[in-house]
Amino acid sequence: MGALLRGIAAVLIFAGLAALGFFGARHWQAAEPTHQRLAGPSDCDLRAGPCVQPLHDGRVWLSISPARIPLMKTLVLEVRPEGLEVDAVVVDIRGLNMDMGLNRTTLKSFDDHVWRGETILPVCSQRRMQWEAAVQIDIGDRFEIPFEFETTRP
Repeated sequence: MGALLRGIAAVLIFAGLAALGFFGARHWQAAEPTHQRLAGPSDCDLRAGPCVQPLHDGRVWLSISPARIPLMKTLVLEVRPEGLEVDAVVVDIRGLNMDMGLNRTTLKSFDDHVWRGETILPVCSQRRMQWEAAVQIDIGDRFEIPFEFETTRP
């Protein structure tokens, strides 16, 4: 009888931990963003070159290479802050006309004061896909700047 009680206790403990993990993850995902979302540039075409958005007394540049922005190939994301002291940069890429899941890249700072990281965009069932690269930049306060672009599946 003792072994049966230990088995039941183990199952109950496991179920409790699983439920705690599930509800903890749901709470974490539903938490309010810790950054202020700004308007992005209206005349941005990342396929034509870098795009820029003013931020306080500086500017934030975003570029994606290669410029044709191919799917299922390594892309290099570069953020060039000008006139800003930056603590961290993250880029979230979201599908706008179809949910493509979380694509988050934490960029690293290099000696040339450029923040770089790599990502890959998935192939979508839609031939033309609209995306948003949301640059989250921490300059003491946290801001998110959306840069829109599109891709076309071959």
